[in-house]
Amino acid sequence: MTTTAVNSSNRFDTSTTQIGISAVVLAVCLFVLFFVISTSMIQEMFGFARQIEARVPTFFARMIFFVAALAAAFFLITGTSYYKRNKVAMAPWLFLALGLGFFLLYVIVPIFQSISYSFTRWDGLYDINGVWTGEWVGLHNYKVLLDDPNFYTSLKNNLLWLILFMLAVPIGLFLALFLNQTVTGIRVYKSLFFFPFVISQVVVGLIFTWAYNPEFGLLSEVWSWFFCEMKENIVGNMTRVCSVDPPSILGDENMATYGIIAAGLWPQIAYCMILYLTGLNNVSSDQIEAGQLDGAKGWKMLWHVVLPQLKPATFIAVVVTVIGALRSFDMIATMTQGGPFGSTNVLAYYMYDQAVGEGVGRYGYGSAIATVLFLIMLVYISYFLWRMYMDEKEAR
Repeated sequence: MTTTAVNSSNRFDTSTTQIGISAVVLAVCLFVLFFVISTSMIQEMFGFARQIEARVPTFFARMIFFVAALAAAFFLITGTSYYKRNKVAMAPWLFLALGLGFFLLYVIVPIFQSISYSFTRWDGLYDINGVWTGEWVGLHNYKVLLDDPNFYTSLKNNLLWLILFMLAVPIGLFLALFLNQTVTGIRVYKSLFFFPFVISQVVVGLIFTWAYNPEFGLLSEVWSWFFCEMKENIVGNMTRVCSVDPPSILGDENMATYGIIAAGLWPQIAYCMILYLTGLNNVSSDQIEAGQLDGAKGWKMLWHVVLPQLKPATFIAVVVTVIGALRSFDMIATMTQGGPFGSTNVLAYYMYDQAVGEGVGRYGYGSAIATVLFLIMLVYISYFLWRMYMDEKEAR
């Protein structure tokens, strides 16, 4: 018994050698990362003619020492007595540490930086000595924001995106119900409907920009079937003549936003469809049979039996769709760049346009717009997290 107790005690003791070696390696790696490796050093070491040629080798050199530092930190932590005695509790946090570190560095810190910039007037540049050139102006950017008609246009468009984008949820549901059948070739149809989701948003924007073109686009071709005919002009060439000119959707400030939203709905519907197809695979067949025995069919079966079991899929679909509507940027940047006359701006694109687009360089004002968008999303995300917490609490 005594020997067993001693062996158990030794198993949980701190590994002095492991910690010592890990600490030395970690210290060396951090010192090299912060004080030794530089582009100029790599340039001189490998004899590059220009400093720009040394940037990629410098990146890889830093990555090697960064990975070595992570490995040393891992062995340093796992060699302690505290970790060995609490391995089950600490192991998940050890795996999450790297992801949380990057999340803190690239998400949380920039959020607070952006909020701080919103109280300044800054063009995004530093002087020749690397000194920040901004000026603290307090709430001035927010006062300007309240009098900016383009801001209200962007806010209105975001609301329009939010309302119309929600059509993706019911359309995705009905497509999923239609495709949830066991017939020949149904997998091919599912793949065709899913295809829009896997292609880039930029590609989707380019496709619809071409389709909306009033000169040679798909819409123009369909339009010509009803309102146009081919006639011979004065030089003997055949020319298309239309009794009613085809609409220029992206060139009309009253129609452009709706055209972009239609383009954005195409991949979003596919995503909601996939969520519902996954949910339909988990629908209880026993409840379906019980509903049939009670005489439920059609809409009654859908409303009272199927939809309650699809509640988790609906919740995720609504959440993702709302967030996608609020952060819409790719489509506007690809199709109209906020035009015509700023009529298709949303908060995300207007923020970009004010900060770095079109040579404006109003980083402080762009950060104020970003802060407003962040606060709007924070309200929704807080509600989403609260709902998740309540659902987990009820499940227990």
